[in-house]
This record gives sequence, structure tokens and C-alpha cells, in this order.
Amino acid sequence: MFPQGFHRKLKRGPAVVLPKDLGSVLARAGLQHGDVVLDAGAGSGWAAIAWGLAVAPNGRVHSFERRPEFADLAEGNVRRAGLEGVVKIVRGSAFKGFKGEADFVFLDCGDSNKLVKRAATRMKQGGLLVGYTPHSEQMRAFVNAGLKAGLVLEECVENMERQWLVREQGCRPVNIGLIHTAFLIFMRKPAVAVPAASKAAQPTA
Repeated sequence: MFPQGFHRKLKRGPAVVLPKDLGSVLARAGLQHGDVVLDAGAGSGWAAIAWGLAVAPNGRVHSFERRPEFADLAEGNVRRAGLEGVVKIVRGSAFKGFKGEADFVFLDCGDSNKLVKRAATRMKQGGLLVGYTPHSEQMRAFVNAGLKAGLVLEECVENMERQWLVREQGCRPVNIGLIHTAFLIFMRKPAVAVPAASKAAQPTA
């Protein structure tokens, strides 16, 4: 077990997926040792490390990053976590060189909806796709793309977190809270193939 606050020792560059969201994904994904994970948009590598801890020692995480400076940063953090044998930072476009099928795919990158169709072809039947999108319009585009690719929408969630002051004179929330970071979209590839949705999710008035 890593010591509490281990993630604070990891270096940061681009925005990272914070523990409140990582924990929510891990609880729903049910990752276990031996699973294969695809992670597009490595950034600082925080998410890839979380997946690596869940699937180690026999699982594998392929984390893709197009920007060399971010790939360098992510590789350094993977080494700090001692997961070099589990997490591989791949320099290049999403899914570059990956030939197998994944149990779990996580997309945290701009225009992630454009990767959904490709992601679906690289998932095992019954596999889970999770999108991490800051804006609601991105969430809708992601869901539409998933439905068209034959995936099933399980849920879209937003996690909000606030800390509390606990004192003898009274308890109250702290003045600053960690409110919105992103929307989490959970879509499943059916265990038995079903026709792609003929009508995607539409905005409501």
C-alpha cells in the first residue's frame, strides 16, 4: 500500500485527474490484476498510475501521449510509483501499435468523442469505456458517439467534494471546496453485439 498522500509526491504538468474522480472510476470499473487498460491522454500520468496499481502485477496499462514533454513527465511519475513493468507510456496518437483487446478504456483528451468509435473496436465484449470531459457539451458529443458505435450508456456523473472544519465550537464546511472538475461518462460494450443506436441523445429545450 502506498502511503497516504503519495500522489502529492508526483510531479504535475497538465491538469490531472484528481483522487475524487479516480476513486469513482475505480469503484465502478472493477479493475483487477491481469486486466488490460488503454488510457488516452497520459498527461502527468496520474490516471495511468491509478489503473496500474489496480491491475498489477500481471495486468498492463498502455497510456498514450502525443506531446513529448508530457510523455517525459508521465514516464518519470511512473518510475516514482515503481510501475515501469505495468504501465507503458506510448508516444504518439491514441491506440498506436496496440493490437489486442482491452478490458477498460479511459479517454481524457480534447475531442475525445472522435476517438470513441476506434476505442469501441479495441474493447473486449463487456468492456468499459469511460470519458472524462470538462464541459456538458463534450459529454453529450461523447455519449452520441458511443451510442452510434453500439455502446450502452450506463451513467454520467459529476463528483463534488468539500472538506469540513471540525472544532469544539462548531462544525462547518471550509470556505473553499473542490466542486466541478469534469463529467464522468460510463459506456459498456455489450457482451453480445447489438445494433448501433439509430438515434443519439439530443439536447432538450
